[in-house]
Amino acid sequence: MVKKLKNIDYMMIISGILIVSIIINIYSIMKLNYYEYKIEQQSYTNIEDIKLRNEKNMDILSKSIEVGAIKNEELLKLYKNYDAISTEIMELWQQYGQYIENSKFVFSKNIKTNKVMENDIHGKIKEYMVSTLNREMKNERSKLKLEGEDLQSFKYMYEISSKIYEYFNKFNEETLKGITGEEKEKRVIKEHYWVDMLQGIYDISNDYANIQWKIEAPTE
Repeated sequence: MVKKLKNIDYMMIISGILIVSIIINIYSIMKLNYYEYKIEQQSYTNIEDIKLRNEKNMDILSKSIEVGAIKNEELLKLYKNYDAISTEIMELWQQYGQYIENSKFVFSKNIKTNKVMENDIHGKIKEYMVSTLNREMKNERSKLKLEGEDLQSFKYMYEISSKIYEYFNKFNEETLKGITGEEKEKRVIKEHYWVDMLQGIYDISNDYANIQWKIEAPTE
């Protein structure tokens, strides 16, 4: 009788341990899923901000090329936008790395590249903006006349912005047509569409990776 009771006690202990273990595993999975969702939610936010800033840049660039000049205030706006876009793209690459690391599926989305820094075209343009602003302030000019090398650089910048703008529009039309707001956010996160969009930005940037931007060394 005592032996039977002991066996029952052992079974209860083992069952209790198994139940606790299952609860801990379920909690860990739920916590990991929540963490992954928050990362991809930030990825979506970054993509949307990149879209908005890119459109603002495209508008400034178009008007500046048309009149052949750009005021320093507009140069500063371009600098701030390119700085933010470059930062957000780098964050997207970090988030992509976490996505790959945490991926449970063989068929996760992959971007084949080892040239992330080399293709940081927005970071290079940001440096060009800093150099240009410093030059104009040093020469005490209120606006930059677009000619020669500067004009060509602005044309490249406009081409890049236009291609990214067209890419996003095409992607939305083909993949997210009629979907807006919270529903759009959930779809982009669920299907990991932000990875596709990062791939699109990378491919466009890759076409302009070898352009030399006029960046002057700062002088005292």
